[in-house]
Parts: sequence; structure tokens; C-alpha cells
Amino acid sequence: MESPVSKYALFEYLAGRANPLERKLTEEWLKNPVNHESFYAWLMEWEARSPQFMPDQDRAISHLLERVDQDLHISREAEESDEPVEKGSYNPFRKFWLIAASVILVASCGWWFRDTIQYKTYETAYGQTSEVFLSDGSHVNLNSNSSLRIPRFGFSGKVREVLLKGEADFSVKHTIDNQRFVVKTSNTFQVEVLGTEFSVFSRARGTKVALKSGRVRIDYEQGHENKEMFMEPGDLATVDRAGAMQLEKKQNTENITAWKEQRYVFNATSLREICVMIEENFGEKVTLASEAIAERTITGNFKTKNAEDLLKTISEVLDLKVRESGDSTLISAH
Repeated sequence: MESPVSKYALFEYLAGRANPLERKLTEEWLKNPVNHESFYAWLMEWEARSPQFMPDQDRAISHLLERVDQDLHISREAEESDEPVEKGSYNPFRKFWLIAASVILVASCGWWFRDTIQYKTYETAYGQTSEVFLSDGSHVNLNSNSSLRIPRFGFSGKVREVLLKGEADFSVKHTIDNQRFVVKTSNTFQVEVLGTEFSVFSRARGTKVALKSGRVRIDYEQGHENKEMFMEPGDLATVDRAGAMQLEKKQNTENITAWKEQRYVFNATSLREICVMIEENFGEKVTLASEAIAERTITGNFKTKNAEDLLKTISEVLDLKVRESGDSTLISAH
């Protein structure tokens, strides 16, 4: 049977010159998955014939991605909501058209921006935390000075994969088809789970994984050898800068994610380690006046919103002096 929509009719539609009847006919034609292959082929041909003028490609991509993210959010809310949707406010084919728009942009700009279009990155500044809700129903709390990269159009295939830099707490939702969930921190380290709650810390001084519930497998590289480790609830796995793995049992994993409540829990923690943590989370560089001060430890539960309050509390407990010194904060004895 001959298609009711020709290639040239689609060209008129894409150019915005179709009349109301032609637009309706084209949209009905696009609803049928059988026509999608022809649509993409014609779409690429149309773009080749009528390239879009984009003098500022970065700005064009930014504007498109803002629209994509906004419309995807509206689409997902409509799909998940049981409330009736106002006529004209939700188009079930919105996501299809957004992907098509991305195809056009990729064709126009080349493949250099492919990752930018396919993935969305959530980032937090120093002293800021954020909540991220994934398309599969999973929930992520992102700590300060961290980033999480996820597929912009939702997960597909057998693996739900995200890329983490920094620190985050995950609550992963199990899927009916047992779709794996993988958190990658590098090409040599990843955490694989199936419906569980865990936190991942990945910064320059090392990597930590704390498991609250469920079961996870860690795939990592030690030397030139690929290894794996299975964790149980209450386990804390740490990897130092040299790549050595250590597993501690029956740990209080809630204390590890106390930062979600703006709390910092120390257990005989050295001042040297606390200073590194302050720089990671608040971007505040702290210098210690002596090795003796660096080795001093502190135990306690401190709630704070900024580095200044935390340093003030610690200095009072340890009877130390805190003062500004150039571009850093100096801690010394009185």
C-alpha cells in the first residue's frame, strides 16, 4: 500500500509550510512505528538539503538541551501521574520529536557533541548537595563538589549505567526484567547492583563503597589484574591511591552519609584527614602549622553548613588557633 505521506510532504512539514490538514496527516503517519525508518532517512536528507544556520553552536546546543530536558520532565510527569491531563498540554509523541531534534543537531554539528546530547550531567558546587531522580525510579543524593552523568533519554538495554565523580548515596529501584545498575567511577572501577541502597565516594585520595542493604559486586583493577568483590549490608570497601582494596565488616554506614543532613561524623579522625575533607567539600584550603597538629585526632558529630563553622568548632575542641594566611586558612597552636 502506498504511504499517505510522501518524502516531499514531510519536507514541507519540517520546514513549517504544511497546512493544518497536512500536519495532522503527517503526525498520524508518524505514530506508526513502521514509518520510523523512512522518517529518519528522510529527516537526514532534509537536513542535508536545508542545513540550519547556527553561528554559535555551543549556544544552539545549550538552548536545545534546555528544551529537551524541560519537555522530557513534562512527559515523564504525565506518564507517571494518575491525574487527568489538560488537553493540549501533553503530547505522547513529545519524546520522539525531541530525539528527532537531537538527530538534526548531531547531523548539523558532527559527532563531536554526541555525548553532550545523549547524556546529562548533574553537578554540585562546594558546600552544595542535590537530589537527582532517575527515569527508572531510582533516587540519588549528590554530595558537594560532585557530578553524576546519566543518559538524557532514559536507560535502555540490559544495563543502567551512570558515571560518578565525587560522592553520592544511591537508592536503586529494582526492575521487572532485572536490569543491572552500574555506577562507574573510572575505567578500572565500578559497582554493580540489583535493587539496593549504597553510597560511593570517589576522589583523589581514594574510593569507598558502603552498603546499607541488598548486595553489590565491585569490579576493580589491581596492578594489571581484573578482580571482583561481593559486599553484604554493613560492609565498607576502601581503595587507596595505590589501588589496594580493604573490606571492613559491620560498619555504621549511616554515619558515612551523614553529609545528607549536613552532619560530619569523626571517629578518631586526624586533623590532616579533616582538612582534606574540608577542601573536597567546601573548596577551602587549610594549612597545618606542624606535623604534631596534623596527627591530632577528634571524635564527635558536628552539624555545619560551611567550613568556617566546622573549623571554629574543631579549633575550640582541640584548643587551636585558626586564622587567614594568604589564600588559605592556617591552623596553629596558641
